[in-house]
Amino acid sequence: MADEKGLSAVCKRCGKPFNKGEQGADSEQLYCSRCRIELAEQYVPEEVEISKLKRIRKSRVGMTLLWITLFICISIIAIQAPKLISALTKEEKPIRYGTYSTDAQTDQCINNLWHISKLLQQGKLPGKDIVCPVSKNPYVVTTIEGDVVVRCANPELHGLKGIRVSEKGPVPVLIK
Repeated sequence: MADEKGLSAVCKRCGKPFNKGEQGADSEQLYCSRCRIELAEQYVPEEVEISKLKRIRKSRVGMTLLWITLFICISIIAIQAPKLISALTKEEKPIRYGTYSTDAQTDQCINNLWHISKLLQQGKLPGKDIVCPVSKNPYVVTTIEGDVVVRCANPELHGLKGIRVSEKGPVPVLIK
């Protein structure tokens, strides 16, 4: 009967008769093409299992990177915290007392007095190297009732009666 239909083998797995020359049939193992496919699929992992493995790998790497990034950000914030706090609580210093309009050289003289004020607060006296930008004379240092007062040597060149700063009054004062 196998000869009449041209069938020359029987599948070992399903028992279905098939022709050995049929495409996909294995002449040595004697499995039909359908059984060969099913046998081969047993060794191929399913897509779900592969995607789970990839997700686990990605999530471990991803979570590690996220934790490292979070740690770096917290470290930067912790290092910068004192600067942030001082910036939030720091009051702006006025450039001077008074509402006078001044020129660039007077503003430079006032900036010099700010620098001198900082030195006075540190307990230091200004040197002769700090001079008025207009007169090129050093600032005059005097002590009045225990307070060190530093003033411009020639305030009239700025159009004022006086420009001064002191240890007790660290903001430059302009006298018109």
